[in-house]
Amino acid sequence: MKPEDMKEVLGNMVFQFGYRGVKNGRPIIWTGGLSALEEAFNALGWDDPHYLPEEGYTCEIKGCMEEDTCGTYWGDNSLYLRLCSKHYENSLWGEPLPQVKQYALDREATRDSITRYLPMSLNTDE
Repeated sequence: MKPEDMKEVLGNMVFQFGYRGVKNGRPIIWTGGLSALEEAFNALGWDDPHYLPEEGYTCEIKGCMEEDTCGTYWGDNSLYLRLCSKHYENSLWGEPLPQVKQYALDREATRDSITRYLPMSLNTDE
């Protein structure tokens, strides 16, 4: 296995088993003191905790920094959102849609009006 492949495997392990939270208003992943995760963080060159970008790791409701745990449409609204468990429950109970983070609105604006698919990236380097 190539070293870059090994880093990808370690990163996947960390994202599956690492602990998530928020520190200083930013999403983080940390080891929770587990030695296997500590070794993986060291191999990846990450600090413990490791700060994550907000987009793709948090609920897409404005002001919420909780981990996104599911994706769903909110009621009759055509926006597909990645939500924390609290906001997902609110969507199931028919609560009004709160303000949504701008990056989610921008992403949803690119959906095909007929298929509702997001555009495919032709960049094979990703």
